[in-house]
Amino acid sequence: MADRGVSRRRPGAFYILLICVMASVLSACAAFKGNPDEARFVRTVAVLPVYNATNDVDGPQMVREQAIERMRKARYRNLPLADVDRILADRMGITLGAQLDLTTPQAIGAELGVDYLLYGYLLDFNTITTGVYNVNKVRAGFKLVDVKTGAVVWSRAAGVKSEIHSAGEIGAGIAALSQVTDRSDDEISSAIPGLAGVPGLSDWKTSYSHHEKSVGNAALFSLGEQLVTQAFGVHLYFESSEMLDRIMSDFPRGEMTGG
Repeated sequence: MADRGVSRRRPGAFYILLICVMASVLSACAAFKGNPDEARFVRTVAVLPVYNATNDVDGPQMVREQAIERMRKARYRNLPLADVDRILADRMGITLGAQLDLTTPQAIGAELGVDYLLYGYLLDFNTITTGVYNVNKVRAGFKLVDVKTGAVVWSRAAGVKSEIHSAGEIGAGIAALSQVTDRSDDEISSAIPGLAGVPGLSDWKTSYSHHEKSVGNAALFSLGEQLVTQAFGVHLYFESSEMLDRIMSDFPRGEMTGG
């Protein structure tokens, strides 16, 4: 009889354990419903080929790669650049940033399957070496476009330059004249489709200004810097990085609020 009593109690203990396990599972499910996967609420974006208004062939891709890194930091899901380029080329015949204006954001978004498109325009990417006044100049504009409506939800432009010029009135005078010229070239927006309305085209910052006693030293310093950075594949990298930090300082976050 004792054995029967034990055998009767074992099923009861098993059922109690089963109920506890089921309760735990149900509780976990309820918690999951209350806190859905945040990844579902992260916006997706494609960084498009950059419109190149310069004579530099490598600058657009460098700036594009730096831009996508900042998109990751802003918590966006980025479509890999290789996939963007492949889809645009295979399905739409687009290989250059200058060709993007031939179609609509809605059409591009439908092919890429993202929420937003980041358009980029590289306006300056060059080094000028004259001896008296030597400067690295990088300037770009970007805009974020909603693929459903085609509306621009954010846009910004900025320029960064670093100067090396000879000491004295001539070097200082040419540097000042250059700043006046920089501020007066907003007309570039009318020459490039899609750039109109992007603020900050005349917003330049001098990252550093280096003075040399002689014209020869200023030219040698500037030329030496250019040769070294080009040899290591980082020509104008630091100016570009500072420029993008300024442009994207108020960039909207990728997380969406609400359910």
